[in-house]
Amino acid sequence: MNEHTKCILCDSNKTDHFINVLDRLAQKSKDYELVRCKCNFIYLNPRPDCKNISSYYRSSNYNPHNKFNNYIWSKIYKYIQSIALRWKYKKIYNFITRGKLLDIGGGNGEFAEYMLTKGWQVVMQDKISDISLENNSYKFVKNLNEINSKGSFDVITLWHSLEHIHNIDILFDRINYFLNPEGLLLIAVPNIEAPERKIFGKYWAPFDAPRHLYHFDPHTLKRLCAKYNFKILNKYSLYQDTPYNIILSFTKLTLINIIRAAFLSFISIIQILFRGPDYSSSLLVICKKN
Repeated sequence: MNEHTKCILCDSNKTDHFINVLDRLAQKSKDYELVRCKCNFIYLNPRPDCKNISSYYRSSNYNPHNKFNNYIWSKIYKYIQSIALRWKYKKIYNFITRGKLLDIGGGNGEFAEYMLTKGWQVVMQDKISDISLENNSYKFVKNLNEINSKGSFDVITLWHSLEHIHNIDILFDRINYFLNPEGLLLIAVPNIEAPERKIFGKYWAPFDAPRHLYHFDPHTLKRLCAKYNFKILNKYSLYQDTPYNIILSFTKLTLINIIRAAFLSFISIIQILFRGPDYSSSLLVICKKN
């Protein structure tokens, strides 16, 4: 079933139509409407409710590397992923060298496994992950309610998971409970102000309806953090997301489209270098409690 919702920033239900998009993973998809609140926040409304959303993740094409279904593309993806994991670790290391980490919406657990190799104690949460519980070196939970440790985490991360979560109030209540007073919160989300979004229109992959419920820009992400008493310390561009988002935005991965993707990626990265992370395809913010 679908549900109607209010803006998570200002609690208003006064919105205007923004764009209709399709489910990029479905062969036959209905239109999904994105609306713009009077406060300028963009979100999916109506949306599948919590009980039904899981059905939209049951696609063999949902995992990123499945787009690249041959050996060469799979190797390229894994190589870029290894660079991204090192980059994420270094961003945390600049503030905290070792401790206890909670990764919310951790998917297949690659980041959790990597942080274990760096000496961190790790708990990973994901409601729909299909990872094998028996083979994990880290603690895995399906629901945050399974964790009862107040103020026990030095770092909490949400790598492209915030935009999937229905009840943001409950999420931040749990984050504030789990995070120690000097701890860090890292949030990475697609940036709806990315230059390539205007090129692809409704086919821009990070719209990803109906799995992505919210669409942040640097200003709305800052307001969300402030609403829950977090101050942004640093803001970064996730450069590796630019070519990935661009490639996924093409409906067919032909040679011509690969060349176009390379050109668009180059132009987009040049813009980021000169104009800053506000113009990146995806944003990372590092926050502390106020």
